[in-house]
Amino acid sequence: MADQSNVTRYPSCFSYSCANITISYPFWRLDSETPTQFCGYEGFGINCSNNVPVLYFGSDSYYIASISYESKSIVLVDYDVSPVVPTVACPRVRHSIDWGDSPFNFWGQNVNLSFHFNCTGVPDFAREIPCLSTSTNKSCVNGLNYEPENFSWTVYSCDDEVVTTVFDVFSSTMALETEFSSALRQGFELKWGRMEDCQKCEESGGRCGHNNSTTELMCFCSGGAITMAHCKGTFVETPRFMLNSISTPVKTANLHLRKTLSAVGRGKIISDNLEKTFAS
Repeated sequence: MADQSNVTRYPSCFSYSCANITISYPFWRLDSETPTQFCGYEGFGINCSNNVPVLYFGSDSYYIASISYESKSIVLVDYDVSPVVPTVACPRVRHSIDWGDSPFNFWGQNVNLSFHFNCTGVPDFAREIPCLSTSTNKSCVNGLNYEPENFSWTVYSCDDEVVTTVFDVFSSTMALETEFSSALRQGFELKWGRMEDCQKCEESGGRCGHNNSTTELMCFCSGGAITMAHCKGTFVETPRFMLNSISTPVKTANLHLRKTLSAVGRGKIISDNLEKTFAS
């Protein structure tokens, strides 16, 4: 089971250890947080079942190879070809990468690969994948940037097309058909930015989260306070309507008290003034 440590400055926000990965804000542990709320970005929940860190984009699963909180980057590997799954000599890519509205962007030396399966032929700019092909149905891969503009695949009658991204580890474009499997196992790198809805919360020193029941934004403040927007003024525990009603007499009493204490400092003790001050 993964280790858990409480971040004392933010009592509602936890850090966890999952395998060799530290799960910390803006990520959160998907299988252990309070069911009604979580501290972190929506879509950044990490499953740590069996001590295997997995991030989900929709229904697609990705093994987490590393996270750098300093550079705000994460390396992901398609779960089907990840180190926790028995090695397949000829892996087949089954889906493209789609992180929805989450604030991710590709980062590092990545390259886009276009796979086509069960085609009637292979165009000149693509490389056939022998282990996924038969005499009549051909599968192939090509670097997306090598595909001619406005090229149409309809003439090849392919059954499926998948575009994915991997680290650019290829020795040459001619080696795609033999090196694509190792490239898939190394994964790709993403960089995350700030979730737009979290700007006010984070700029006020808070950490963003959500209420699972109402889907409302939550702001977790240092010291344990939780608000619906930001952490400004969270040290004031008195309700706003009470502050409005008592602000004037409190200011007046404080003014009288300061004057009286000043007089005491000069050796002029006037008990009558003190009595009148607290009586008012």
